Amino acid sequence: MRPGTPCQFLQEQRCSIYSERPQHPCRAFVCGWLMRGSPWAEEDRPDQLGVIFVPIHWRDRRAWVLVYAGRDPDESLMERMRQHTQATGEPHMIKKPGRLLCYGAPEFQQDMVAMAQRGENPW
Repeated sequence: MRPGTPCQFLQEQRCSIYSERPQHPCRAFVCGWLMRGSPWAEEDRPDQLGVIFVPIHWRDRRAWVLVYAGRDPDESLMERMRQHTQATGEPHMIKKPGRLLCYGAPEFQQDMVAMAQRGENPW
């Protein structure tokens, strides 16, 4: 298992090995929706939205990766994310099969492209 990869133990929208789940990435991972001070609302729950908010650090600030968890982000979510980035300065990227869509400062976009070209996972 790796962060950002669909879990083979997900059955009927529940973890089938929850009590035995591994420390990494499962127990150590905190979804951005659940973290203390989360900016995400109740309707942004990953099981309802189909996307997991993964917080990462970029330079001296927080950034977000939206990872597929059942559905691609719809236009409404993408617009809310653009508004969030503009209001807070927290850049974000949307991971889609085979590509990353990056929003925010040009430096953020350049850094993420460079990481991807080096084969590095930004989170």
